[in-house]
Amino acid sequence: MRKTQDSIMNPEEIFSIGSVVRIVDCHKETYKGTVRSFDYNTKILSIEAPSPTYAQLSDIYIFNLDYVADIEVLEEKSGAPEPLPFINVSKISQRLVEQEKDRIKQKTYIGVDVSPEGQRLMNTISKTISDCRWIEKDIVVLGEVTIKPPYGPRDLHCSEGSKALAHISKIVEKHYDEEAKLGRPVPSHC
Repeated sequence: MRKTQDSIMNPEEIFSIGSVVRIVDCHKETYKGTVRSFDYNTKILSIEAPSPTYAQLSDIYIFNLDYVADIEVLEEKSGAPEPLPFINVSKISQRLVEQEKDRIKQKTYIGVDVSPEGQRLMNTISKTISDCRWIEKDIVVLGEVTIKPPYGPRDLHCSEGSKALAHISKIVEKHYDEEAKLGRPVPSHC
């Protein structure tokens, strides 16, 4: 058991990945966990501890050792550290590209100078049907159905022979049922 008090960062002080440490920070709070990373040059130490609130999850704490009052190594880990998990960089890159496309698409769902009720309706519709957009203050869904202010079920207009009207009408009615349950105002002619 090593104890480090006044000389937190003496030249031979290295924390092995996998070692168990107890840390008292500058606020006198105590943390106990397994060393996950340590950078001598920046004096940064990260530890992993079981989450007190979520079973089978861990909390990661990152410490600048300049602001640590005491470190005690409870169990020294010797030997090679566990191998790092495989990281599929191409999969992460693809996920980032998809998230960026989704973020850009989400921006198209934001109306300019529209009522909060209209924006909430657009948010509801866009969760189910991705082909919807604003044209000035009107919501256009599937290129066939237009919902005009004040955005109630009777404010739906569609092109001749559209089969989407009944489906979208159900979404709008359900949306306003939920709004009423939340105590939010609904268009007066719903």
